[in-house]
Amino acid sequence: MSEKQKVIIVGAGISGLAAVYYMKKKNPEAQVTLLEASDRIGGKIKTVRRDGFIIECGPEGYMARKPTLTNLIKDIGLGDKLVRSGSGTYYIYVNHRLRKMPNGSVMGIPTKLLPMVTTGLISPLGKLRAALDLLIPRVYQDKDISLNEFFERRLGAELVTNMIEPLLSGIYNGNLSDMSLEATLPQFAAIEKKHRSLILGMKSIQPPKQAGASKKAVGRFLSLSCGLDVLVEKLASYADEIKLNTPVRRIESGKVTLEDFTELKADAIILATSPKQLGPLLDFPEAWNLSNDKRTTTATVALAFKKGEVESLDGTGYVVSRKEGLNITACSFMDHKWSYTAPEDCTLIRTYVGTADNAAIVGQSDEEIEKKALADLRKIGKIGTPLFSVITRQIDNMPQYTINHNQRVQVFEEVLAKISGIYACGAILHGVGLPDCVDNAMHVSEDASNKLKKNEEAVTNS
Repeated sequence: MSEKQKVIIVGAGISGLAAVYYMKKKNPEAQVTLLEASDRIGGKIKTVRRDGFIIECGPEGYMARKPTLTNLIKDIGLGDKLVRSGSGTYYIYVNHRLRKMPNGSVMGIPTKLLPMVTTGLISPLGKLRAALDLLIPRVYQDKDISLNEFFERRLGAELVTNMIEPLLSGIYNGNLSDMSLEATLPQFAAIEKKHRSLILGMKSIQPPKQAGASKKAVGRFLSLSCGLDVLVEKLASYADEIKLNTPVRRIESGKVTLEDFTELKADAIILATSPKQLGPLLDFPEAWNLSNDKRTTTATVALAFKKGEVESLDGTGYVVSRKEGLNITACSFMDHKWSYTAPEDCTLIRTYVGTADNAAIVGQSDEEIEKKALADLRKIGKIGTPLFSVITRQIDNMPQYTINHNQRVQVFEEVLAKISGIYACGAILHGVGLPDCVDNAMHVSEDASNKLKKNEEAVTNS
């Protein structure tokens, strides 16, 4: 009987954990070891339970339209825990006021005339400039440009500053002037290519109203009512061995060298670490090019209140325009969005601090961060004294897909493919969302598993 093939997966975030599951699913006989430099698994996913609150310190959920993660959750027996987010009005804080997002706007791009004409988010002159999108020629010419250049040339600086930038920064935590159109929002380049006008193109792809259909909006996100850490633990259970507090020094074909110079042999190695580790571990120029790209530092501030301490908002939250000069960039009313996150007589707010251009606040004490977050929240609405707070920092950990990111990834993967038995996945490559990471891990694991099987067949037949 042949010896079991050994697979080492480096990094126990969602990418590494998903890689464990898919590797065992495709190759159940393989011996899969998961290495993690820190003292816990889960990466950015961390769930805190306190006094009846369920607090997600990292991602709170994921886009429902991306099916890979949903399929995974169902496959591992957690499908009955899936819940869809509540829907409701979303706001932007701009010019010292909370204003509703215009009905029909998608990522800040208008698709309906009347809501755009009547919104107070931009001036009459800004609206006229945005309307020029209907007339101006195509901006994207099959050469990567920044999100800021693309949207500003199409819709004008005011709409970008007051609507698009706050929304996209809430997703990517980045500077639109640096971020790649092709890597982050290629669908908008495709819409412009087909329709020329973004407004007309976005309007054409909106689903038609169904006769007799309910007018009630459906939430666009999914999560787990038991907490996302349950997903982490379930995926980890598929590993044959998990080694925490085990940093890796170097990765070579067939061998992982640990920080203490211990060498571990492996038939396949999947690298799923944080972006900054890619270059040091692989140590070839194309890996360093990705590892050295911009990353942001942010903090999440979760604040628990009795319901009477917070002014009610008929929506799920708001984003903040950077020109307001506040420390917070967004605020979510978690119990409006996810009813299970707080006891019935309480409310849970999650706010965010730190940007690509200003991360200094994240280095301050928990007390100072809470104080500044509360001060900003009180400029926007009536906020009392919290029961407690939970502050979580993500230091230098969110990759920024800067211009020509896709080309750098392509070159990196071409070089990596020439090194036998080493694979890579993670947020640094093909998307920062949970479904993107899971999808990437699935394809990489299937590729590694298929090659392992071919190698085994070759040995058997030799």
